[in-house]
Amino acid sequence: MKQQFKYSPLATAILTLLCGSTITQSAVATETASTIKSEQLSNIIKESYPGQNFFQQYYVDKSTPEAQLRSKNSLSSAFCPGTWITPISADVKASEESTSVITADYGHYNPNGDSVLEGNVVIEQPGRKVTADKVTIDKTQTFANAEGRVQMAQSGLLAQSEQVNYNLKTQDGDLIKSSYISESQHAHGQAEKIIRSSQNITVLNDATYSTCPPEESPTWHIKAKEIVLNQETGRGETKNTKLYIKDVPVLAVPYFNFPIDDRRTTGILTPTFGVSNNGGFELGVPVYLNLAPNYDLTLTPRYLSKRGGMLEGEFRYLTENFGSGRLFGGFLPSDKAYNKKDRKSLKFDHFWQINSQFSTYAEYNYASDKDYFSDLNNNPNERTDLNLRRVWGINYLSSTLPGLKAQLKVEDFQTLDKNVPDKDRPYARLPQLLLNYTTGNPEGLQFEFNNDSAYFKKDIQDFTNTAEPSGTRIYNDFTVRYNLSNPWSYLRPSASIRNLNTYYDLDTRNRLDANSTTRNSEDISIAVPEFTLDAGLNFEKDGKYLQVLSPRAFYAYSPYKNQNGNPNFDSVAATIGYEQLFSPRRFYGHDRLEDNNFASLGLSYSLFDPYGLERLRASVGQSFFFEDRRVTLNGDPDRIDTEKRTGPVLSLSSQVTQSFTLNSNSAWLADGKDALHNINALKTTASGALYSVGYYYAREIPNRQRAYKQVTASFVQPIQNNWRVIGHAQYDIENKVGRDYLLGINYESCCWGVSVYGRSYYNDLDNVKASDVKANNVIMAEITLRGLGGFNNKLSSLLENRILGFNTVNQSWTKR
Repeated sequence: MKQQFKYSPLATAILTLLCGSTITQSAVATETASTIKSEQLSNIIKESYPGQNFFQQYYVDKSTPEAQLRSKNSLSSAFCPGTWITPISADVKASEESTSVITADYGHYNPNGDSVLEGNVVIEQPGRKVTADKVTIDKTQTFANAEGRVQMAQSGLLAQSEQVNYNLKTQDGDLIKSSYISESQHAHGQAEKIIRSSQNITVLNDATYSTCPPEESPTWHIKAKEIVLNQETGRGETKNTKLYIKDVPVLAVPYFNFPIDDRRTTGILTPTFGVSNNGGFELGVPVYLNLAPNYDLTLTPRYLSKRGGMLEGEFRYLTENFGSGRLFGGFLPSDKAYNKKDRKSLKFDHFWQINSQFSTYAEYNYASDKDYFSDLNNNPNERTDLNLRRVWGINYLSSTLPGLKAQLKVEDFQTLDKNVPDKDRPYARLPQLLLNYTTGNPEGLQFEFNNDSAYFKKDIQDFTNTAEPSGTRIYNDFTVRYNLSNPWSYLRPSASIRNLNTYYDLDTRNRLDANSTTRNSEDISIAVPEFTLDAGLNFEKDGKYLQVLSPRAFYAYSPYKNQNGNPNFDSVAATIGYEQLFSPRRFYGHDRLEDNNFASLGLSYSLFDPYGLERLRASVGQSFFFEDRRVTLNGDPDRIDTEKRTGPVLSLSSQVTQSFTLNSNSAWLADGKDALHNINALKTTASGALYSVGYYYAREIPNRQRAYKQVTASFVQPIQNNWRVIGHAQYDIENKVGRDYLLGINYESCCWGVSVYGRSYYNDLDNVKASDVKANNVIMAEITLRGLGGFNNKLSSLLENRILGFNTVNQSWTKR
C-alpha cells in the first residue's frame, strides 16, 4: 500500500519552479536509511513527448456537469466544443506557507547518498499538486531530479514535463520537453525546454502558444525560438516569433516585447486598418510610451492613401494633489482630399476632487472643420456636435448645510459650420452661477430655492446689421411643497415665487463700417407667483393578472407678466410628451416666466401577469387651457398659444413575451392633425437573434419642433452555430435618402473571430438635400485572435450605439 513521507526539500524544488515562489520548509524527513516497497508496484508509464494525448485528457465536452461548473473560467466557451478542466480549479488559491505530504509506491531515504521516490509519486499542498514516476535528491539535498511524466498543478494551471532538474539552494532549474495548460485563459502550448535561471527570470526555448482546441493542427498558434519572462520588470520578450494559421506561417516578428502583468510599459499596441471611399486604405500603428508612473503618452502614426499621413496623440496624467486629465489631438497636414487644407483637432479634459466639498473640472474642444470627425475620427460612437464645448467649472456640496449645492462655470462654444451666422450661434456664459438648496421632508413638507445667475455674451463679427443682446440674467425661485401620499392616492400642492432680473445691452454693428456701433441698454425685473396641484389615485384588482388603474389630475396657475422684447439667451420650447402634460414649464431655460391657467387629465393602466411581466401599459392624457398663453419665446402668440386644449397624447408599451416588446408614443394637435408618432418593436431570442423595426415622425411646428420622418430596421441573425449576419438601416422618408446602412457577417469560434462589414452613412451635420454631399462608404475587416488581441475592434461598439437591444443579444450569443 502507499506510504506517506514528509519531505519538504523535494516539494520546494518542483513547486517553486511551477509557481515562482519559495515554499517554507516546515518539515524534515527523519527516517534512517531504509527501503519501503508497496505490495504491488504501479506500471511505469512509457516515456513519450507530452503532446496531444496529454491535452486531450484535460479537454472535456462542455455539456458535462463539471465543465459547466468551470465554464465561467473558460474564454469564449460558447463557441468551443469543450473546455479545459485542470486538476485544481482557478478558484482554489495555493498556500504560500504549508507542509508538503508525499506518497509513493516505493521510497528510499539515505542521508549519505541519493534518496529516491518511485512509482506514482504524489506531492500535495493546499492548492498545489505534483506527480512524477521517479524523484531523486542528492545526498547534499541540493539537487533534485524528477522524471517520467512530471505534472505540476496549481490554480487552473497544469504543466507536464519529461524531466525536471532543480537546485534547491540557488532556485535554478529547468523542465525538459514540457506541455502546459491555462484553464482561465483557455490556452495551451509546449516548450522544448523551460529554464528558470533565477527567481525572476524564466526562459522558454522552442515554445508554442494557442487558445484553440487541442487539435493536431490548430486554427492558429505562435512559435517562438525563445521567450523570456522577467517578473521583476513585468515584461516578456520573444525572439524569432511566427504566427501560424493552420500550418502556414503568416507573420514573422524578429523581436516582440509584451507585458506579463498589469504594469504599464512602452511598446507597440494593436494596429488598426480599413478601407473607405473618402480615405482609401488606412493603417494606424499606436505606440505606447510609459513616461512615468503617473503619466503616459500614446502616439499613433496613421496613413490614409487618399489623404496622406497624420499623427494622433493622447497624453494622460494623474497628479498627487491636483486631479487627473487627458489631452488628445490629431494633425493631418495638406489633406489631399480636402483642398490641401490642414486638418486638426484638440480635446482636453481635467477633473480634480479638491476635498469632500469642492471639485473642479475643465473641458476644451477644437476641430478645424465640420467634417473632421466624419472623415478622420477612429471612434464609431462619437457623434459630431455642431457646437463644441469649452468650459471650466467648480462644484460645491455643503457638508455643514445638507441639501445645499452650487456650481460656478465659464462656458463658450466653437461652431463647426462656418456658414452659420453669428446671430444663430450659442451665447457664451461668462460666468454662470447655479445654486440649489432643498430642505425638509420629501414625504411631507419640503422647501426648495434655486438661483441661476449668468452673464451672456455673443460677438457679432459678420456685420449683418442684426441686434444681439449681451447682458446679465438673474433667476430665482422659492418653492414650498407638501407631499401627502398613501398606497392608494397622493396629493402634492406647491406654491412658488419666481423672479427674473435681466440687464442687457443691445449692440448693432453696421456691415459697412465695423467701427459704427449702436448700443441700447435695458433693465427688466419681474416676479411671478405660481401654484400647482398634482393629485392621483391607484386602483388595483388582483386575480390571475394584476391590474392597476391610475387616474391623475394636474392644475397650474401663474399670472401673465409682459416679457415682450426680453432677450432669449438659452431657452427652447419643451418637447411634446405625456409627462410634459403635467409640468408647468413650457420652456427649457430661464429667459421667460410662463403664464399658466390650465388643467391636465391623465389615465394610466397596467396589466401584470403572474410572472411580473407588464403585458400592457397604456397612458392617455390631455391639457385644457382656461386662458391664452401670452408669454412666448419669439414674438406674438401663434395659433397654438390660443388653443383651448391640446390634442390627446398617448403612450403605449407591451412586454408581449419575455423577449418581445412594443413601444409607441403619439400626440395630436387640437385640430386633429398629427404632431408626432413613434413606434418600435423589438424581438430577441436566447440564441442571440434580434429583430427591430421603428418608425419616427414629427410635424414641423415653428419654434417648437423640427420635422422628421424616418424608419429604422435592424437584425442580428445567427446561422450555422458560429456565424451570424448583422444589418442596420436608417432611412429618411422626408428626404428620400438612406442616412445609415450597415451590413456585415460575423464569425466567432473558440480561438478566433472575424467580422467583415460595409457601411454607407452621412456625417451628422451633412445636409442631405445638398447636391454636393455624398455618403461615406466604408468596408472594414476585423480579426480577433483570442488570447493575443484583435485588430480594429469597432463593429461591436458601433452596433451598441446604433441597434437597440444589441448588448443583450450579444451576451446571449457569447454565453449560450
